[in-house]
Order: sequence, then structure tokens, then C-alpha cells
Amino acid sequence: MRNMKTTIKAILVITTIAFFGCNKSDNPSGVDNSITDLTAPQLKSASLAVNDIAVESTAADVNFESDFYSDYAEVLRHLAQIKGGKGNLLAGQGYFHYEKGQLPAVSITNGAGTGYPMTIVVDYGTGIKTKKGKVISGKVTVELSGPKNTDGSIRTVTYTDCAIDTVKINGVSTETFNGVDLVSRKITSVSNVTFALANGTVLGWVGNNIREWIKGLDTPKEDDDDMIQITGRIDVTSNQVTDNYARVIAKPLIRLGDCKYPVEGTIEFQKDNVAFSTVDYGDGTCDNLATLTTNGATVDIVLKDQGMPKAKTEGKHKGQKKNH
Repeated sequence: MRNMKTTIKAILVITTIAFFGCNKSDNPSGVDNSITDLTAPQLKSASLAVNDIAVESTAADVNFESDFYSDYAEVLRHLAQIKGGKGNLLAGQGYFHYEKGQLPAVSITNGAGTGYPMTIVVDYGTGIKTKKGKVISGKVTVELSGPKNTDGSIRTVTYTDCAIDTVKINGVSTETFNGVDLVSRKITSVSNVTFALANGTVLGWVGNNIREWIKGLDTPKEDDDDMIQITGRIDVTSNQVTDNYARVIAKPLIRLGDCKYPVEGTIEFQKDNVAFSTVDYGDGTCDNLATLTTNGATVDIVLKDQGMPKAKTEGKHKGQKKNH
């Protein structure tokens, strides 16, 4: 008996750098329009999924930066005391995760005192290249109400014309920590952020998510054994579509410290609380695969860091698992 769902033998190859890059592609959606067995609504949903996954990857990159400087808050305070709170605190301190010869200008705006609140300003100027080949520009301001991983501590991150490669980010995200360090950790994020893409698309994300550590807190110096559960809802606006929609984590996403992408969980795209598309990250296996189900079609998604996003036929994703 024929399956009620039609499986479209296509792969959507997702990339952050190339997808948003200033290339001369006449198809900025990230989906090859030559795949004729996708209907117009299916193609629209597939393009929406491409946008969502790539923007999520960009959000993770900028979050890494704010995490990095939050971790080194006390080190920065010490450097400010030595330098009198003036100048670029990273000057002469090595290159960290940036290319040799390139460092952002980092300062503490409330001086070199011993208490909180504490504000860290990271200015990437017109562009600082990381060792992973990404270029970060603009400014990130991190305000800390108290030491990291202290119950009730709040971190407010403001993005001012910040960009990862060609994706520009503006807005504010506030994170509240609840728990006892090395025992429990839950971080609630409330965001109001816009992402401006090179192809002219502007996406507004307003909502929240909760990250809760399931494993790994007993080894604070090792991230590889972390297991994090993510839940939440984001309301999305776009200047390219007339209908706004919601991005809802229907089944908690599971991220592992040693895996680049979520290994489990589902995201539903909803209109008026009714799902019209679902992205499924799998059964817990660390790979670069996800599945999009929309309008009766099932499409495999391959997540990649390099290469122009395009759709291929005949399931050529086989054998690409565990390639991080």
C-alpha cells in the first residue's frame, strides 16, 4: 500500500556563510527551484526552513562571543585594574580564537571596581576574522548583574550593527540564570532581535527559550560531555512574507557538547497555533541531518558549513554522518 506521505528525494544543503554570502546567485532562498516535484507551498516552507536553520546557526555564533567574554569577566577586570581601566584590555594578551594579528577592542565601561553590575563592550570594528574563517563586525555590549552561574544573575546582550559575515544583527537578548553551579543550571533567554540578510530579507525574532543542562555539570572544564535540553517559542516577522508565523520547539531539542547541530527534537512552524511544517533533528545520533515535513512531502536536509546551498536528487546525503 502506498505511503500516505510523499517522500521527495531531495536534499536541502544548508550553509551559514555561503547562504548569506554576497554571491551572485539569483536564488537566495537556498532551495533549487528546478526541483519540479515540490509544489509552490512546499517550496515556500522549505525556503522558510533554510532561513530558520541558518539564522539559528548565526545566533549560536554571536552567543558564543558573549559567553566567551562572560567567562573571562574577572580576567578582564584584573586587566582593567592593571591598565587603569583604559584602552583595549586584550592588547598584548594573545589572539584567542581570532586570526593572528586581529583582535576586537574590549573595554569595561564601569571601570575596574570589584563589584557588579559590570559592562563589557566588544567592538569588532569593520571586521575581525576568527580562526574558523568567519568575519565578525560591529559591536556587542554585555551587561552582567552578577558573577556568571550565580542564581538570579542576569546577562543583557545588546547587538549594535553586529554581523557574522553578511548577516547583520541588532537588538537585545536578556538571559537569567537559575540553579546552583555544578549541580543544576537553567538559563532563560528573552530576545527581541532582528537579522538582516544579504538578499534583503529582514527577520524579526521575539520570544524566549530555556536551556537546561541534563549532563556535564560535574566536569566544568570539559564541554564535550554536556547535554543541554532546549525549549521555547519565537514569534517571527519577515519583510518577505505577508503572514507572520511562530517557531515552536514542539519536542525539546537536545544538544551535545561535542556535536555541532541538535541531535534530537522537533521544531514546528505554526500559523494561528496550527503547524504547517516540522523540522525533525533525529533520534539522538550526532550527524548533519534533519528532516522537513510539509504539505504532504518529506525532504531531507543536510547541514554544512561550506558550499553553496542547493538541492540534489537521489539521496546523495548517505554516508555523510558524523562529519563534524
